[in-house]
Amino acid sequence: MKMILKMYFLLLLIFHLAVELYAINPNRDYIRTPDSLGLDFESLNLHTYDGYDIHTWIYAANPEKDNCKILLLAYPDAGNMSYFVYHSAILASHGYTVVTFDYRGFGKSSDFEIDQDSLYYNEFAIDLSAVAEVIYEKFPNKEIGIWALSMGTIIAVKAMESLKGKVQFLISEGFVSDPSLIVERTFEQKDKVLSLPENGNAYFNSLKKIDIPILIFTATLDQITTYDDALNVKKQVNGRCEIVLFEGEHLGGFNFGDGDWGAYYVGEINRFLEGIFV
Repeated sequence: MKMILKMYFLLLLIFHLAVELYAINPNRDYIRTPDSLGLDFESLNLHTYDGYDIHTWIYAANPEKDNCKILLLAYPDAGNMSYFVYHSAILASHGYTVVTFDYRGFGKSSDFEIDQDSLYYNEFAIDLSAVAEVIYEKFPNKEIGIWALSMGTIIAVKAMESLKGKVQFLISEGFVSDPSLIVERTFEQKDKVLSLPENGNAYFNSLKKIDIPILIFTATLDQITTYDDALNVKKQVNGRCEIVLFEGEHLGGFNFGDGDWGAYYVGEINRFLEGIFV
């Protein structure tokens, strides 16, 4: 049964992420909600300083395993937060409070005009910062980490300076070391031209200022955010940075390893954080 479930989740993830990375592709409809799985969660709407409403779900940690740590998801460039209900459920069952939200223009958050040929929007970092600020006030006794995936790593980097002192660690997968490289590789592999909202130096300046511990999952077969990219990030940042190389495709970390789905992934996060919060 466990193997059947694992294969089901694998196929589901591949399907959902098939359109990811090569264009911003928001989905307004939720494919599932936390209550559909009977999960303990809170739905919260908050506001950004520039007038946008952001919809969030806060998954309660398993009270028997609560580790007083929060994972705030900055997801990739497609779908919405409902695509990560299963992931969030697994992490919550292992003791993490998980916070997911929809960028403006995604899910149930405010409307926002999106050019699908743009690699990312700086406004998404405003959304992430707004959520992190509220969570910081709501959970004063928990350490906050951002869980950033692919495009979400760009958003996390852009938001980090405004969140200094409020976010204690960064868990990432498919880390973008240089947005211009993603534009080049997308053109080479898909003959698709993407645009950037700013000069690349702005991203590098933000990246170099990061001084919190970072864990980077990177896949052996990832041709967009490569292992060398992860090594470059490690050279750029000021804080502790560890890289976990696994066999698989882009954003396939949850599928790697034997046993229950996500067990290896969660185990590596646990190991990393135990080395930080001693």
